[in-house]
Amino acid sequence: MGQRTQAGILVAPAVAAAPGEGLVDQLGAWVALVKPRIVVLVVFTAVVSCYLAANGSPRANVVLVLIASGALSAGGAAAFNHYYDRDIDARMRRTLGRPLPTGRVRQPQLVLVGSALLILFGVLLATTVNLELAGFELVGAFVYAIIYTLWLKRRTVLNIVIGGLAGSAAVLGGWAAIDPRLGVAPLLLSGVVFLWTPAHFWSLALARQSDYDGVRVPMLPSIVGARSTSWWVLIHILAAVAVSLWLGAVAARGPLFFVLAGGAGLVFGAGGLAMLRQPDEKTGYHLFKLSGPYLGLVFLGLFLDTLIGALWL
Repeated sequence: MGQRTQAGILVAPAVAAAPGEGLVDQLGAWVALVKPRIVVLVVFTAVVSCYLAANGSPRANVVLVLIASGALSAGGAAAFNHYYDRDIDARMRRTLGRPLPTGRVRQPQLVLVGSALLILFGVLLATTVNLELAGFELVGAFVYAIIYTLWLKRRTVLNIVIGGLAGSAAVLGGWAAIDPRLGVAPLLLSGVVFLWTPAHFWSLALARQSDYDGVRVPMLPSIVGARSTSWWVLIHILAAVAVSLWLGAVAARGPLFFVLAGGAGLVFGAGGLAMLRQPDEKTGYHLFKLSGPYLGLVFLGLFLDTLIGALWL
């Protein structure tokens, strides 16, 4: 059973390591704090943006620094999110198994220190490429850790809308690593991520509305209801798909990109329509599971198309 603090928040008690819990298990717990799947997606979008800016031929050292610095700064921001949200994570079925609520990581203060160091090292490493990359990575970490997690998440329904700027910053950073002069293409590319983010998280919020209601986090379904949320999700899906195709035209991408981005967009849009027809936990979770592959396929299409274009030059 959990224990109640003076504020009445149910939290999981700190527990001793299980007898079979060894170094590998402890390492796994610490790795989980940086949200590896999210970090991989953030870094991937930044790398694709970098390749697009370099017409498929960026310098290897730039790509390596972009990957390492992006992973450090994004991972540090994710660790801060784990640290700050450990109270509500212990009360939500989706997150109660995370390392801090379960006590697998028993010193939260070390997570706070570690998150700051990861962000610092990441930003400093990025300066070896240019200050613009470092600036965008700092902005991305600041938006996610401070603006979204610390300030907006528990206060306003716009939390994830503004928080989506963190992902956009990663894309702009990837482009700036090659060309600090940002034109229409990188702005459209970052716009795809910005528009995709609310659709991704609002569908999850619909699927886990009772969780968010229980901890009083004002996600959109809790404020406007499931039907209105479904409309807003569909609007963001259609906008993200439209901007992705606009980007393809502006960046003169080939058929491969349009097949992947357009096909993924059709599936994503169909999922949005299904949720609109029946806005419930099942359709919300299904759309949430579709949203990640959609974004991945859009950026994969850009990446492959750019590489093919570079080979023909």
